[in-house]
Amino acid sequence: MVSTIVLYYVSTVGGILLIHRHLPYPLLLVSTLLMFMGVIGCYGHGFLFSVIFALKWLLPLQLLSLVCFVALTPEGDKGPVQPKYRVKIPLRNGSLIMDNIRRGISIIGSAGSGKTESVVYSLLKHFEKHHFCGVIHDYKHFEITEMAYTLFKDPKIPFHIISFDDIHKRVNPIAPRYLEDEESVNEISRVLLENLLEQKESIASGPSKFFNDAVEGLLGGMIWKLKTAHPKYCTLPHLIALYQCSDAETLIDWLSSDFTAKAMADAFISGIGSERQTAGVRSTLSNALKKISTKRIFMALSADDVPLDINHPDHPSAVAVVN
Repeated sequence: MVSTIVLYYVSTVGGILLIHRHLPYPLLLVSTLLMFMGVIGCYGHGFLFSVIFALKWLLPLQLLSLVCFVALTPEGDKGPVQPKYRVKIPLRNGSLIMDNIRRGISIIGSAGSGKTESVVYSLLKHFEKHHFCGVIHDYKHFEITEMAYTLFKDPKIPFHIISFDDIHKRVNPIAPRYLEDEESVNEISRVLLENLLEQKESIASGPSKFFNDAVEGLLGGMIWKLKTAHPKYCTLPHLIALYQCSDAETLIDWLSSDFTAKAMADAFISGIGSERQTAGVRSTLSNALKKISTKRIFMALSADDVPLDINHPDHPSAVAVVN
């Protein structure tokens, strides 16, 4: 009798774990199976026998199923996964199903192994089918963009191409509509400098930290001044040309005409009496901006043709950035 009970619980527990691990709607499925077992086991018996049968054979398994559901379901992912987050990739024999792409996908393979054709293309088809917005980093010089361009034909999700070689559309990362307040200007100034100088804020220390902060303030002050006084010309090419064609005194007079811009660039303005400090700030910013001071990049960054708020609920879009 004891061996029968142990065998019953071991086999059913194993089955419940498999259901929760591999099948959708596991809690509902286990509950349905236990109800079916109860109907079969109690058929033709009285009420008291049915209660004892349920307490002895079914209720422990239902509690175990509930524990498995709580333990095996990741936080924030309770319940069934929505179809748009389940990707089915066709294989030679059958298909590969990714249950929840929100957890992230990593594709590892050697050059020429078929990563783009077999996996990336299937993912792009799925994203287009379910109207995903997003950014595509085309590191293969238009190969991925050509695939995506033929797929993203839905007018609800416009498809934009940003390339600094073959220019299709222009983009303006400092357009006034993205700069709601001083905090947003400070943030975009910091991001621009970290990427152009190829260093993180945590790396800078001592004198370099001071110069980086002063450069960030100067860049932020110039962006704010363009945003408020000359919104039509608030682009990186105009900012770079203005900076390169102005001496320190002219730049300070221009920034000082706006209270907020002057406050942002105060470290640079206050150091005008020290030629070494002024030269250090200007040279640091010049070294950063020279990396994007080319005719092609100027053209690509000269207008606001591509909306960068790609996940905006009113006008979502897909953007391909080509190396």
